[in-house]
Amino acid sequence: MCGRFVLAASPADLVGHFGLEQAPDLTARYNIAPAQLVAVVAPKADPTKRGLALLKWGLVPYWSNDGRPGPINARAETVAGLPTFADSFRDRRCVLPATGFYEWSVAEGKKRPHRFRLKGGGVMGFAGLWSKWKVRDTPALFTCCLITTAANDLVRPFHDRMPAILAPDDYATWLDAGTLPKAAHALLRPYPTELMEAVEANPLVNSPKNEGPHLLDPAA
Repeated sequence: MCGRFVLAASPADLVGHFGLEQAPDLTARYNIAPAQLVAVVAPKADPTKRGLALLKWGLVPYWSNDGRPGPINARAETVAGLPTFADSFRDRRCVLPATGFYEWSVAEGKKRPHRFRLKGGGVMGFAGLWSKWKVRDTPALFTCCLITTAANDLVRPFHDRMPAILAPDDYATWLDAGTLPKAAHALLRPYPTELMEAVEANPLVNSPKNEGPHLLDPAA
C-alpha cells in the first residue's frame, strides 16, 4: 500500500511535465495522506487539453449508498475486474503528480521513513482513477485513488507494493478515454529500479499531522 507521498514542484515544472493548459496554484506538500485533497491531472471537457484539480484521496464509486471514504489504492492485477474500480478504470483514468513517496523500515522497534524518488529528483506521475459521487441535493463528491504494482528491487525490502509510475510518453494513452482497458492495463508495471533512488526522511513523517520541507531531512 502507498499511503503517503510528496508533491513539491513549481507550477512551471508541472505545466511542462504534464502539458497543462494553465499553471496550477498549488502549495508544496511534503506529507500527503489519505482523506486529504490531492492534485489530479485529467482531460478537460475538450479532451485535447489537460487540467489539474484537487480531489479527495479515497475513491468512492458512484453507486455507493453512503459516500463513506473508499480505498486509497487499487491493485493493478485486479483493478479492471473489481466493482469498486471497474467503471473508473474504463472511463475515468487520471494521473497523480508526485515528487516522491514514502515507505518504512523497522529497526530496534522504531519506524524509519524512506523517500523514494526519481534519480536526480523531478516530477513523476502515478496512475490513478477518479470518481464522482452524488445523491439527491447534496454537493458532488470527487474522489480518487492511485494504482499499485508489485514493488521493484529498490522498494521491495520496504514493501511488496509501489505506486504504478507512468512513463511520461504514456500519459496520453492512459488519459485517453478511448484507450481500451487492455491497452491501459499494459502500462501498469513496476518502474525501472535503475531510474530511482531512496533516501532517509525525517521520522516526523510518521504522523500525517506534520508538514513542511524539514520532513525531507532525516536530521532536522
